[in-house]
Amino acid sequence: MKTNKVKKSDKEICMYKKINLFFLVILSSVLIGCGNNSEEQDEHEEYPERTHSDEHSELVLTSHQLEHIDVETATAESKEVDVPLILSGRIALNEALTAHITSRVRGRIEKVHTLVSDRVNKDEILLELYSQEFLAMQSEFIQAEERFKRIKENDSEQATGKSIYESAKKKLEVIGLSEEEIQQLADNHLPFTLLPVRAPFSGTLLSGEARLGEFVDVGQDFFVLANLQNLWVLADIFEKDLPLVREGMKGEVIPAAYPNEIHKARLLRIYDIVEPSSRTIKARFEVSNHSNKLKPEMFVTVKVLSKLGGTNPKVLSTSIMKEKNGTYVFVAINDTTFQRREIMVGKETKDFTEILDGLKAGEKVVTRGTFYLKSELSKESFMEDEH
Repeated sequence: MKTNKVKKSDKEICMYKKINLFFLVILSSVLIGCGNNSEEQDEHEEYPERTHSDEHSELVLTSHQLEHIDVETATAESKEVDVPLILSGRIALNEALTAHITSRVRGRIEKVHTLVSDRVNKDEILLELYSQEFLAMQSEFIQAEERFKRIKENDSEQATGKSIYESAKKKLEVIGLSEEEIQQLADNHLPFTLLPVRAPFSGTLLSGEARLGEFVDVGQDFFVLANLQNLWVLADIFEKDLPLVREGMKGEVIPAAYPNEIHKARLLRIYDIVEPSSRTIKARFEVSNHSNKLKPEMFVTVKVLSKLGGTNPKVLSTSIMKEKNGTYVFVAINDTTFQRREIMVGKETKDFTEILDGLKAGEKVVTRGTFYLKSELSKESFMEDEH
């Protein structure tokens, strides 16, 4: 009996051990499950699931993604912004200060005082002509002047005499005699033997020739004279930049031959014709050349600082995304959420773009990382469409 009791106690002890072990296994499973749920919840909080709206326009990124794509944003602002323009151009003659020196009478070249490339001053004598026409004009003037002096104030022929005198004087002025020379002729009645041909303004003789003893006719070219102290710059403006320039603007001319030198210029005229091949419009700048370093046909760069104003918001042009169906930007809703926003653009420059509709001043747009956002949004949209 005693032995049976002992055996019975051993069985009960074994039973208790099995029950305890069973409960320990269950308890461990519960604790492990709770731990896994806690870890999953922590991981979810650190790396939230990427989602987007039903319209496929909103994207939420994890902090891990944000660290690797380096997203940058900028605020849309309704302020005036500087728009630097770099224009290509070339130096040209100032046509208002360029002249053809021609013969105004028939005659023979008797003296030559200048050659091509010489710099001359205003009224400097370039050459002298012997001309029978010139001698006849002087004789006509002397006779008209003597007759006009003899007419009394109340004489009926006074008006006629004055008219003949003025006509003869005008002929001498047209062929090149100065006021002092005409007065000298009127006082002395001694005709000049040679007719001087003078420079109408200071400049450089660019081309032409005058040979001693050569017979010339009316209108024959002697020289081309240009004032190289004041030149033009013909620059090319692209169509899209045309609204940013206006006549009267100041610019800086930088010659290709002297890249460290800057010459101040002013925009005089924007031409009215678009060149079909380059789709550009010519702009004419005026530039001083007192250093004589600028030469016609030199290539130059023209820098113009324009302004883009108005009340519409402006964003960096790097934030603009374009597709066949339209134009859009990514707006930063918060640090992790980005929304694709359809917009309407206005004036566009290299650095800034004006927004006419779809974006308000103060909103933040993505300027760096836009292509990654576009890729992720397309990926999510494709996965939703598959489901």
